[in-house]
Amino acid sequence: MKNVLDVLIDIASTPAILVAFIAVVGLLLQKKGIADIIRGGIKTFVGFLIVTAGANFVVSSLEPFGIMFQKAFHVTGVVPNNEAIVAVALEKFGTYTALIMLAGMLFNILFARITRYKYIYLTGHATLYMACMIAVILSVSGLDGFLLVLFGGISLGIANTVFPAILQPFTVQVTKNDSVALAHTGNFGYAFSAIIGKYFGNKEKSTEDINFPKGLAFLRDSTVSITITMGIVYMIVAIFTGNAYVTEKLSGGTNYIVYALQ
Repeated sequence: MKNVLDVLIDIASTPAILVAFIAVVGLLLQKKGIADIIRGGIKTFVGFLIVTAGANFVVSSLEPFGIMFQKAFHVTGVVPNNEAIVAVALEKFGTYTALIMLAGMLFNILFARITRYKYIYLTGHATLYMACMIAVILSVSGLDGFLLVLFGGISLGIANTVFPAILQPFTVQVTKNDSVALAHTGNFGYAFSAIIGKYFGNKEKSTEDINFPKGLAFLRDSTVSITITMGIVYMIVAIFTGNAYVTEKLSGGTNYIVYALQ
């Protein structure tokens, strides 16, 4: 009995396995076939590891940028990035994050069932980020154990139900139907923008109608545009930081311009 309990504790203490286990349970409840269950469990497990690994990569990339920026402009601060923050927080709050995710999904289904807000939040990575943030906030507030998961799950469930509802009147105008909703952490900002556009915009005009030169069509690819933008920003900061500081403190002797583009 003790060995079984130890295994369950180990599963609950390993976020990637816990999230995969939750996915498997969900697939079982949907009466999916064994192939779908195995595929879903493995993809969820690997996906969680990729999110964590990718976030750690972002952290390692942004750290030298923060150092250069502080040196160049004599300011003290941090580089705000949700992936970077989640990567650090998951190392300590990973189990609570996974449990709050599960509880939040269940409360989301419950609230959608008993209220007039019939929205199920399916944006998985945003749910992960919010669950992690809630876990950290409640932990530093003094909650732990069952109460942390309970109140965290309720908070996440409310957010996941209300966020799409806030933006839905404007989503309907864009999609021309009420069969789909937008679930994202930016819903408040999108709704605020829509309200401003309602009074100051022109519905007859759309950004989709803008004719860009064919030579700039590659900028429509977000990966390309972000890479170019960040490359320029890194180069500017590196120039203001100076070659001497970058080569001595950060790049290990590599020219500061080349280092900025790495």
